[in-house]
Amino acid sequence: MELVSCIAMCLSLAFLLPSPVAATAPTGMVERETKQHILASIPPHWEENPVLFLTSPSGKYAAYFMRSQTAPGAGGLGADFCYVEILDTTEPGAEGRSVWESECLAVSTVNTCALVFSWEGLEVFDGSNSVWHTHDTESVDNNFIKTLQLVDEGDMRILDKGGELAWKASDEPRAAQHCGMPGSPGLAPAMPPFADPIGKGSSNLPFGQDEGGNGNSYGSVGGVAQPELPLAPGGVGGQGQAVESVGETMGLGSQPLVDNSPYDSGAPGRPWAGVANLGLSVAIAIAMGLGL
Repeated sequence: MELVSCIAMCLSLAFLLPSPVAATAPTGMVERETKQHILASIPPHWEENPVLFLTSPSGKYAAYFMRSQTAPGAGGLGADFCYVEILDTTEPGAEGRSVWESECLAVSTVNTCALVFSWEGLEVFDGSNSVWHTHDTESVDNNFIKTLQLVDEGDMRILDKGGELAWKASDEPRAAQHCGMPGSPGLAPAMPPFADPIGKGSSNLPFGQDEGGNGNSYGSVGGVAQPELPLAPGGVGGQGQAVESVGETMGLGSQPLVDNSPYDSGAPGRPWAGVANLGLSVAIAIAMGLGL
């Protein structure tokens, strides 16, 4: 009899105690009880990525904390990216449609990323360094930030302890940035500016190049230099004439050279110079033979 009374008393106390389910925040809401409420964290190369931390009341929208790596050939310095993304899970596809994202900001590849609900609002940490937080998070009468909501319209909101709106994601529209992929925000160009050909995009090209060329060669086809002026076909016995006129030497890009002197000597040729030198040598030899 005493055992039955004891069981009945225990059941009565259990019903009187507050239910843990009733003590939790409603669906689509997170309430901050500490200065820095950690919502999610992702170590480097962690397989459980992304991390779901909030859903809307109907379940249509889901908020994830995500970590992505820099894709090969995307440029930059090979950093990781940690960010918040809200997805419409009713859209067809493996993950759903992106409706909002935080900024693509690079983080270290060796630190753990953490998403924190703090006095700044939402905040992303690279190790112990804050790399992003919600901008312009202001509450009425300087009330502390209390509640994070994800409503069925797909908008994320931050409320102060009085229930007043302090920030909403729709004021900073961003979506489908593809952080870490080629051309995404936060990445340097895949090809540095100095890797372009000389004179690209300029009308003042060096060495007589034509505007609109690729800066690699003159009259090039497929990267192989070609003569701009074709040579006349040779006649019988190899006798033929070039297109250039006699006595005119053409340089690269059909620009005439300043000096037409032969390249095997430093001065223009003089036909009488050889005869004069021979005569002088004979005169010296005769003088030496006569003992003069």
